[in-house]
Amino acid sequence: MKRILTRIFDKKRFVFVFGLLIGVILMGGISYAVGSFTSDSISYTRGSNTMSVKEALDDLIVKVDKKGGNFNIVLAERTILLNSTESTATYKSIVNDVLSKMITSMGSTATMAELTALRNATTLTWTSENTTIASVSGSIVTGKAEGHTNIIGTDGTGKKVTVPVNVINTVYLAERAQQGDYVAYDAGNWGSSAPAKPVVHGNFGGNAANTNKGASVSVCYSSGGSTSLNGWRVLKIESGKVYLVHAGMPECYYHGSDSSDSIAKLDARAKEQYLNETYAESAHAMTQVETNALDSSNTLRKTGAYYWLATVSDSTDLYNVYNNGGYSNGLRKYMLGFRPVVVLKSTVLTTGKTTTDKVGNKNTWDLLLPS
Repeated sequence: MKRILTRIFDKKRFVFVFGLLIGVILMGGISYAVGSFTSDSISYTRGSNTMSVKEALDDLIVKVDKKGGNFNIVLAERTILLNSTESTATYKSIVNDVLSKMITSMGSTATMAELTALRNATTLTWTSENTTIASVSGSIVTGKAEGHTNIIGTDGTGKKVTVPVNVINTVYLAERAQQGDYVAYDAGNWGSSAPAKPVVHGNFGGNAANTNKGASVSVCYSSGGSTSLNGWRVLKIESGKVYLVHAGMPECYYHGSDSSDSIAKLDARAKEQYLNETYAESAHAMTQVETNALDSSNTLRKTGAYYWLATVSDSTDLYNVYNNGGYSNGLRKYMLGFRPVVVLKSTVLTTGKTTTDKVGNKNTWDLLLPS
């Protein structure tokens, strides 16, 4: 439901966080039970079982109240960056979608007629409660400065649409993030098949079907420890770019005795499976140079499980990291973990540690891009 429109503004950006609050007004009434509507009242709150169309509307609606002929519909948040614009037609489109679902669920009642009238309203007149924070020109809303205000739309009959606006500061991720921080990077989900753990040179596997690629395989080498670390962490920040490494090991890899071939396969796998080109410009398998820059007790290096490094020990062996963070001078004919590294674009922005990532890590840096 989010939409991000951006424009470069020095090194800083601002974000509109729009929570759509839609109101349509009359008076007095009582609440209703599941599936029953009166001409006087309806009531719904996300998470409660008071509305028969709850499942259909949960992605759009936070709250619906009606007393008499008055409606108050609160929609989910929207996002837009400062100096970019969004048409109020978008808000009306969401309103129409919500009201159409409600009307379909209600059947022929006086309340349905009132909803239909609002849905069919051809025009709404829009104003801002504080033009210093956000302005409205015709049907275009533009953020002006940090703060809170409401964008109000009226249909000429006393019904109204209220869009709460929160304008906040946005900066380059590379200017704020620190080594070790978690970032809400998303490499996507695995498919419906779950490949077995590999036992032949050059093969990958061990990941669970239909799970996010930020999740870890707990154990690859049975005598090599285990990891419970999930998600993506800042490995380093170099030349204005943020390097992320998988916190654990998203899959296992079997290295036989051809080191050069394994390195080529590890790097290719990183690009094929973990490169989200919206935010990242390149990907590779973690190397010994990268782990050498970390103390052996650092959990960016010490994950609790054995994993390969894309660094040749000799023509047959690869370097690897032990579960205690130490090194092996070289191994072959083993199945160990694989850790991809992705390099984010220097233009990636953030509003802060405001989100929960796809594998449940809280307070992770969110990601935005300029257009």
